[in-house]
Amino acid sequence: MSEPTAPQVPAIPTARRQALRQHLMNEVTRPARRPQRMLVLAPAAAVLAVVVAAGVIAQPWAPRSAPLIVPVHQGEHVGAPLLLNQMAVAAADTPPPGEGEYVYIRSRVAVAELGDGPARLGPAYEREIWIPRYERGDGLLRQPFLELPVIGVIPDRTTLPDMPPNAEVVDLPGDPDELLAKLHRERDERGRGSSRDGAAFTAIGDLLRESLLPPPTSATLYRAAARIAGVEVVRGVTDAAGRRGIAVARTEQGRRDEWIFDERTFEYLGERSYLVADTADGPAGTVLATAAVLRRAVVPERGQRP
Repeated sequence: MSEPTAPQVPAIPTARRQALRQHLMNEVTRPARRPQRMLVLAPAAAVLAVVVAAGVIAQPWAPRSAPLIVPVHQGEHVGAPLLLNQMAVAAADTPPPGEGEYVYIRSRVAVAELGDGPARLGPAYEREIWIPRYERGDGLLRQPFLELPVIGVIPDRTTLPDMPPNAEVVDLPGDPDELLAKLHRERDERGRGSSRDGAAFTAIGDLLRESLLPPPTSATLYRAAARIAGVEVVRGVTDAAGRRGIAVARTEQGRRDEWIFDERTFEYLGERSYLVADTADGPAGTVLATAAVLRRAVVPERGQRP
Protein backbone atom coordinates (compact mmCIF):
# COMPACT_ATOMS: atom_id res chain seq x y z
CA MET A 1 0.00 0.00 0.00
CA SER A 2 1.42 3.37 -0.96
CA GLU A 3 1.93 6.06 1.63
CA PRO A 4 -0.67 8.88 1.62
CA THR A 5 0.63 12.13 0.25
CA ALA A 6 0.09 15.58 1.70
CA PRO A 7 -1.98 18.04 -0.33
CA GLN A 8 -0.11 20.42 -2.57
CA VAL A 9 0.82 23.69 -0.88
CA PRO A 10 1.40 26.88 -2.89
CA ALA A 11 4.99 28.05 -3.07
CA ILE A 12 5.98 30.63 -0.47
CA PRO A 13 8.96 33.01 -0.70
CA THR A 14 11.96 31.90 1.34
CA ALA A 15 11.85 34.76 3.83
CA ARG A 16 8.12 34.30 4.39
CA ARG A 17 8.59 30.54 4.79
CA GLN A 18 11.27 31.05 7.45
CA ALA A 19 9.07 33.50 9.34
CA LEU A 20 6.12 31.11 9.20
CA ARG A 21 8.25 28.24 10.42
CA GLN A 22 9.39 30.18 13.48
CA HIS A 23 5.86 31.35 14.26
CA LEU A 24 4.27 27.95 13.82
CA MET A 25 6.93 26.12 15.80
CA ASN A 26 6.11 28.43 18.71
CA GLU A 27 2.39 27.72 18.38
CA VAL A 28 2.81 23.93 18.09
CA THR A 29 5.26 23.40 20.92
CA ARG A 30 3.86 25.82 23.48
CA PRO A 31 0.33 25.68 24.89
CA ALA A 32 0.30 29.44 25.01
CA ARG A 33 3.15 31.85 24.64
CA ARG A 34 3.74 33.17 28.13
CA PRO A 35 6.04 36.18 28.19
CA GLN A 36 7.39 36.84 31.62
CA ARG A 37 4.83 38.75 33.69
CA MET A 38 2.55 39.19 30.67
CA LEU A 39 -0.97 37.80 30.88
CA VAL A 40 -2.31 38.48 27.41
CA LEU A 41 -1.76 35.20 25.57
CA ALA A 42 -2.34 34.00 22.03
CA PRO A 43 -6.02 33.71 21.02
CA ALA A 44 -7.62 30.44 21.94
CA ALA A 45 -8.13 29.29 18.38
CA ALA A 46 -4.48 30.03 17.54
CA VAL A 47 -3.25 28.18 20.60
CA LEU A 48 -5.21 25.08 19.65
CA ALA A 49 -4.42 25.33 15.94
CA VAL A 50 -1.36 23.61 14.60
CA VAL A 51 -1.44 25.71 11.47
CA VAL A 52 -2.99 29.05 10.52
CA ALA A 53 -1.00 31.23 8.17
CA ALA A 54 -2.91 33.51 5.85
CA GLY A 55 -4.80 30.58 4.40
CA VAL A 56 -1.81 29.00 2.63
CA ILE A 57 -1.16 25.98 4.87
CA ALA A 58 -3.46 23.04 5.55
CA GLN A 59 -3.32 20.12 7.96
CA PRO A 60 -2.08 17.18 5.84
CA TRP A 61 -3.57 14.62 8.24
CA ALA A 62 -7.08 16.13 8.16
CA PRO A 63 -9.64 14.22 6.10
CA ARG A 64 -11.49 15.99 3.31
CA SER A 65 -14.67 15.81 5.31
CA ALA A 66 -17.58 18.18 5.40
CA PRO A 67 -17.33 21.13 7.81
CA LEU A 68 -18.67 20.51 11.31
CA ILE A 69 -21.66 22.79 11.86
CA VAL A 70 -23.23 23.35 15.28
CA PRO A 71 -26.40 25.29 16.11
CA VAL A 72 -25.80 28.94 16.96
CA HIS A 73 -27.99 29.37 20.03
CA GLN A 74 -28.97 32.74 21.39
CA GLY A 75 -26.77 33.69 24.32
CA GLU A 76 -28.09 34.99 27.64
CA HIS A 77 -26.27 38.19 28.54
CA VAL A 78 -28.27 38.99 31.68
CA GLY A 79 -27.49 35.70 33.41
CA ALA A 80 -23.75 35.61 32.70
CA PRO A 81 -22.53 37.72 35.66
CA LEU A 82 -24.76 35.77 38.04
CA LEU A 83 -23.45 32.42 36.77
CA LEU A 84 -19.82 33.56 36.96
CA ASN A 85 -20.24 34.80 40.52
CA GLN A 86 -21.85 31.47 41.48
CA MET A 87 -18.85 29.72 39.93
CA ALA A 88 -16.51 31.95 41.95
CA VAL A 89 -18.19 30.88 45.20
CA ALA A 90 -17.94 27.21 44.23
CA ALA A 91 -14.28 27.59 43.17
CA ALA A 92 -13.31 29.19 46.48
CA ASP A 93 -14.53 26.05 48.30
CA THR A 94 -12.51 23.66 46.12
CA PRO A 95 -9.73 21.77 47.96
CA PRO A 96 -6.25 23.05 47.05
CA PRO A 97 -4.05 20.85 44.82
CA GLY A 98 -1.58 18.46 46.42
CA GLU A 99 2.20 18.59 46.40
CA GLY A 100 4.33 17.99 43.32
CA GLU A 101 7.02 19.64 41.23
CA TYR A 102 5.17 19.61 37.89
CA VAL A 103 1.69 20.46 36.72
CA TYR A 104 0.35 17.72 34.44
CA ILE A 105 -2.51 18.35 31.99
CA ARG A 106 -3.93 15.88 29.46
CA SER A 107 -6.34 17.22 26.87
CA ARG A 108 -8.05 16.32 23.63
CA VAL A 109 -8.09 18.90 20.86
CA ALA A 110 -9.27 19.25 17.29
CA VAL A 111 -8.78 22.18 14.98
CA ALA A 112 -10.20 23.08 11.61
CA GLU A 113 -8.33 23.02 8.33
CA LEU A 114 -8.31 26.54 6.89
CA GLY A 115 -7.49 28.09 3.56
CA ASP A 116 -9.24 25.91 0.98
CA GLY A 117 -12.94 26.64 1.15
CA PRO A 118 -15.08 26.04 4.25
CA ALA A 119 -13.15 25.09 7.39
CA ARG A 120 -13.08 21.35 8.10
CA LEU A 121 -12.47 20.08 11.61
CA GLY A 122 -9.53 17.66 11.67
CA PRO A 123 -9.45 14.48 13.78
CA ALA A 124 -9.17 14.95 17.52
CA TYR A 125 -5.87 14.02 19.15
CA GLU A 126 -4.60 13.92 22.72
CA ARG A 127 -1.74 15.98 24.13
CA GLU A 128 0.00 15.90 27.49
CA ILE A 129 2.04 18.70 28.98
CA TRP A 130 4.25 18.95 32.07
CA ILE A 131 4.81 22.50 33.37
CA PRO A 132 7.31 23.36 36.14
CA ARG A 133 5.26 24.26 39.16
CA TYR A 134 7.44 26.59 41.25
CA GLU A 135 10.68 27.40 39.42
CA ARG A 136 11.50 28.26 35.81
CA GLY A 137 12.80 25.18 33.99
CA ASP A 138 12.23 22.65 31.23
CA GLY A 139 8.73 21.40 30.55
CA LEU A 140 7.60 18.56 28.33
CA LEU A 141 4.96 18.18 25.62
CA ARG A 142 3.67 14.92 24.17
CA GLN A 143 1.32 14.85 21.20
CA PRO A 144 1.01 12.83 17.97
CA PHE A 145 3.97 12.82 15.60
CA LEU A 146 3.26 15.36 12.85
CA GLU A 147 4.91 16.18 9.55
CA LEU A 148 3.74 19.53 8.25
CA PRO A 149 4.45 21.62 5.17
CA VAL A 150 6.74 24.60 5.74
CA ILE A 151 7.73 23.69 9.30
CA GLY A 152 8.65 20.03 8.79
CA VAL A 153 8.61 17.33 11.46
CA ILE A 154 7.07 17.91 14.90
CA PRO A 155 8.18 15.05 17.20
CA ASP A 156 5.76 13.31 19.52
CA ARG A 157 7.91 14.26 22.52
CA THR A 158 9.18 17.82 22.77
CA THR A 159 11.17 19.44 25.56
CA LEU A 160 9.95 22.97 26.31
CA PRO A 161 13.07 24.77 27.53
CA ASP A 162 13.11 27.49 30.17
CA MET A 163 9.35 27.61 30.76
CA PRO A 164 7.87 30.13 33.19
CA PRO A 165 6.56 28.15 36.15
CA ASN A 166 2.89 27.67 36.83
CA ALA A 167 3.31 29.72 40.01
CA GLU A 168 4.43 32.74 37.98
CA VAL A 169 1.63 32.46 35.45
CA VAL A 170 -1.07 32.44 38.14
CA ASP A 171 0.53 35.16 40.28
CA LEU A 172 -2.35 37.55 39.70
CA PRO A 173 -4.00 40.42 41.57
CA GLY A 174 -6.52 39.11 44.10
CA ASP A 175 -9.03 41.86 43.37
CA PRO A 176 -11.11 41.27 40.20
CA ASP A 177 -11.21 44.97 39.30
CA GLU A 178 -7.43 45.22 39.57
CA LEU A 179 -7.02 42.06 37.50
CA LEU A 180 -9.28 43.32 34.74
CA ALA A 181 -7.52 46.69 34.72
CA LYS A 182 -4.18 44.88 34.38
CA LEU A 183 -5.43 42.88 31.41
CA HIS A 184 -6.74 46.04 29.76
CA ARG A 185 -3.39 47.80 30.27
CA GLU A 186 -1.53 44.92 28.68
CA ARG A 187 -3.83 45.05 25.66
CA ASP A 188 -3.25 48.80 25.38
CA GLU A 189 0.52 48.29 25.54
CA ARG A 190 0.34 45.81 22.65
CA GLY A 191 -1.87 48.16 20.68
CA ARG A 192 -3.19 45.49 18.34
CA GLY A 193 -5.30 42.36 18.18
CA SER A 194 -8.66 41.95 19.87
CA SER A 195 -10.53 44.69 21.69
CA ARG A 196 -9.63 45.35 25.33
CA ASP A 197 -12.48 43.18 26.59
CA GLY A 198 -11.80 40.54 23.93
CA ALA A 199 -8.15 40.32 24.96
CA ALA A 200 -9.12 40.04 28.64
CA PHE A 201 -11.58 37.22 27.87
CA THR A 202 -8.91 35.38 25.86
CA ALA A 203 -6.28 35.77 28.57
CA ILE A 204 -8.57 34.40 31.27
CA GLY A 205 -9.57 31.50 29.03
CA ASP A 206 -5.94 30.59 28.40
CA LEU A 207 -5.30 30.43 32.14
CA LEU A 208 -8.37 28.27 32.71
CA ARG A 209 -7.30 25.84 30.01
CA GLU A 210 -3.67 25.00 30.67
CA SER A 211 -2.70 26.01 34.21
CA LEU A 212 -3.37 24.64 37.67
CA LEU A 213 -5.11 27.42 39.55
CA PRO A 214 -5.33 27.79 43.33
CA PRO A 215 -8.98 28.10 44.43
CA PRO A 216 -8.76 31.83 45.28
CA THR A 217 -7.22 32.56 41.86
CA SER A 218 -10.01 30.71 40.06
CA ALA A 219 -12.59 32.68 42.04
CA THR A 220 -10.92 35.99 41.11
CA LEU A 221 -10.80 35.05 37.42
CA TYR A 222 -14.53 34.26 37.38
CA ARG A 223 -15.38 37.51 39.16
CA ALA A 224 -13.20 39.46 36.71
CA ALA A 225 -14.87 37.70 33.76
CA ALA A 226 -18.27 38.73 35.14
CA ARG A 227 -17.19 42.35 34.63
CA ILE A 228 -16.25 41.92 30.94
CA ALA A 229 -18.72 43.51 28.55
CA GLY A 230 -20.41 41.08 26.18
CA VAL A 231 -20.08 37.86 28.18
CA GLU A 232 -23.03 35.53 27.76
CA VAL A 233 -24.31 32.11 28.81
CA VAL A 234 -24.90 29.42 26.16
CA ARG A 235 -26.61 26.20 27.19
CA GLY A 236 -26.46 22.67 25.79
CA VAL A 237 -22.89 22.83 24.42
CA THR A 238 -20.45 19.93 23.97
CA ASP A 239 -16.68 19.71 24.45
CA ALA A 240 -14.16 17.68 22.42
CA ALA A 241 -14.78 14.62 24.60
CA GLY A 242 -18.54 14.69 23.96
CA ARG A 243 -19.39 15.95 27.45
CA ARG A 244 -22.34 18.30 27.62
CA GLY A 245 -22.21 21.42 29.72
CA ILE A 246 -22.95 25.10 30.02
CA ALA A 247 -20.73 27.74 28.41
CA VAL A 248 -19.56 31.21 29.28
CA ALA A 249 -18.97 32.84 25.91
CA ARG A 250 -18.09 36.02 24.12
CA THR A 251 -18.46 36.96 20.46
CA GLU A 252 -16.13 39.20 18.51
CA GLN A 253 -15.45 39.62 14.77
CA GLY A 254 -17.94 36.96 13.80
CA ARG A 255 -16.54 34.25 16.08
CA ARG A 256 -17.83 32.97 19.41
CA ASP A 257 -15.36 31.60 21.97
CA GLU A 258 -16.82 29.42 24.74
CA TRP A 259 -15.52 28.13 28.05
CA ILE A 260 -17.45 24.96 28.84
CA PHE A 261 -18.29 23.87 32.40
CA ASP A 262 -20.17 21.06 34.10
CA GLU A 263 -23.59 22.57 34.75
CA ARG A 264 -23.87 21.03 38.22
CA THR A 265 -20.34 21.23 39.69
CA PHE A 266 -18.97 24.11 37.56
CA GLU A 267 -15.85 22.05 36.83
CA TYR A 268 -14.01 23.37 33.77
CA LEU A 269 -14.44 20.89 30.89
CA GLY A 270 -12.96 22.60 27.84
CA GLU A 271 -13.56 25.19 25.19
CA ARG A 272 -14.94 25.67 21.70
CA SER A 273 -14.70 28.30 18.97
CA TYR A 274 -17.04 28.66 15.99
CA LEU A 275 -18.39 31.15 13.51
CA VAL A 276 -21.62 32.99 14.26
CA ALA A 277 -21.88 34.60 10.83
CA ASP A 278 -21.26 33.44 7.28
CA THR A 279 -17.65 34.07 6.19
CA ALA A 280 -15.13 32.77 3.66
CA ASP A 281 -14.26 30.05 6.19
CA GLY A 282 -17.79 28.71 6.24
CA PRO A 283 -21.37 29.38 7.26
CA ALA A 284 -22.51 30.32 10.74
CA GLY A 285 -21.97 27.44 13.14
CA THR A 286 -18.73 26.20 11.52
CA VAL A 287 -16.46 24.88 14.30
CA LEU A 288 -12.91 26.24 14.19
CA ALA A 289 -11.48 24.56 17.29
CA THR A 290 -12.59 22.45 20.23
CA ALA A 291 -10.83 21.08 23.30
CA ALA A 292 -11.47 19.04 26.43
CA VAL A 293 -9.29 18.83 29.54
CA LEU A 294 -9.26 15.15 30.52
CA ARG A 295 -6.92 15.22 33.51
CA ARG A 296 -5.25 17.91 35.61
CA ALA A 297 -2.89 16.99 38.46
CA VAL A 298 0.49 17.56 40.07
CA VAL A 299 3.27 14.98 39.75
CA PRO A 300 6.75 14.60 41.26
CA GLU A 301 8.74 14.40 38.00
CA ARG A 302 8.64 15.63 34.44
CA GLY A 303 7.22 12.91 32.18
CA GLN A 304 5.50 11.07 35.04
CA ARG A 305 1.76 10.51 34.80
CA PRO A 306 -0.58 10.65 37.80
